[in-house]
Amino acid sequence: MKKTAYLATALFFALATTLTASKPDNYRYKKAIEKGNAKEVKTDIDFLAGELYLDNSSNELAECFYGKGTEFLRPGMAYNEMGKTGYLRIDSESNKERRIEDFDDNEWRLSINPNIPNSVSIRLKAGEADIDLEGSRLNRFEYKMMAGESKINLRNTSVPDLTFNMMAGEAWIDLSGRWNNDLEAIIKGGVGELDLVVPYNVGVRIFVSGLIGEVSIPFFNRNGKTYTNDAYGRSKHTLFINIEAGIGEINVKMVE
Repeated sequence: MKKTAYLATALFFALATTLTASKPDNYRYKKAIEKGNAKEVKTDIDFLAGELYLDNSSNELAECFYGKGTEFLRPGMAYNEMGKTGYLRIDSESNKERRIEDFDDNEWRLSINPNIPNSVSIRLKAGEADIDLEGSRLNRFEYKMMAGESKINLRNTSVPDLTFNMMAGEAWIDLSGRWNNDLEAIIKGGVGELDLVVPYNVGVRIFVSGLIGEVSIPFFNRNGKTYTNDAYGRSKHTLFINIEAGIGEINVKMVE
């Protein structure tokens, strides 16, 4: 059974949506925020349209490369500290005379520091996103997507609190890797497809409600709308995932 599960997982990864960010040299502009004295940061990102890339490769607090194409949105970056907490805000400078469709070629490459505990909130209004925060120290992760495609890698983050909301589109979320605590996750979907990756050796309980479509959660034990893997009730930590779906498809895969 394990070999079959791993083979299916390998195929799943091969089919996952992939975007390729341009190298920093290909962007005309860069903005950066230096590290301050904060012990933790709350990051709020509002992206209007185009392609958004976010990783954890920055040695500063945050960096943003932009201005690759002819039609692009300038990011506004603001940061302040109150006590031991830093507040980072990154949003699209508004242009009321233009439509969202005018910025299909807009591209941001954002980087945050992986060593500073961070609570990340992202709003994607239209477009595609590749979020790779593997190994980051995340206290919380919140993601809202109106329309588009998103690939979100949270492997080895052990994030305790996750909220994901998708109105329309496709999303791929990786929650595999090591876990040092429980997870409370709420995933809400409208119309579209959700692919979810979870660890094989950590207890996982998934509750699915409201779906008009297909649910594929192989190698899980089913009791009504609740699905549990073999490690549930046996492992030190547990991933509690509540999926409230609309019309579409849910696929869950396990990896070691």
